[in-house]
Amino acid sequence: MKLLRIFLVMAMAMLIASVAAAQCAHQPVSGTYKTNDGTMILGRASEAFCTGVGPGVPGNMQNAESWNGSALGTQWKIWGMTIDEAGAVETARSINSSGTGWIDYVTNYTGGSFWLSGTHTWGDGLGDFTGTITYYNVGTKVSYFAWQVVGVTSNITMRGAFDACPYCFLDYSLANTMRIWRTGDTAPMPANYPSFLCGANGGELHDVCGVTLNIMCDPTATETSTWGGIKELFR
Repeated sequence: MKLLRIFLVMAMAMLIASVAAAQCAHQPVSGTYKTNDGTMILGRASEAFCTGVGPGVPGNMQNAESWNGSALGTQWKIWGMTIDEAGAVETARSINSSGTGWIDYVTNYTGGSFWLSGTHTWGDGLGDFTGTITYYNVGTKVSYFAWQVVGVTSNITMRGAFDACPYCFLDYSLANTMRIWRTGDTAPMPANYPSFLCGANGGELHDVCGVTLNIMCDPTATETSTWGGIKELFR
């Protein structure tokens, strides 16, 4: 009887593994892709002021696309990330009596989707990739001189799951951004930046640099978690 139970467990595990493999007939190539080694290109981003209030407000949405110097979105896109109900939370500051210094903020976003071109190095020759963003966090430093904002730089951390393969993930994605324009600036709004989402008429525009994208496909992760559940059925 014990041997029969072991056989059934092994058979079910093999069946699950074969189903997982079938689900992942189309999957990205695991690896780390970076702008600093030429395996990924830079990008541009917008943050829409969806409530019309300003930056860091709950409900604001981000939209980012790769930029090859002449066209947006030829290699990657991420969009629909929405600032959560906490908004931008101040974490530290250092400003002197003359109004010179900085303030740090951390902002968490919910939702969002991503797209990766299937023709790039991570492609498998079977088409493009889409997925869901599962974590999106932005740490921002706002620099001041004489109480005027003179610079806004951010570090972004993102994770995501691929639609076509349950065991393929954006294990992490790191990027640095610099704000180059905001509604209300005297300079005209620059061209060739991602559009403002949510129908907003204003927002911020950012240059995206220093991108690192790590893709991980690990069939054993799904099998391992399922294996424990199967064994429980036959105890």
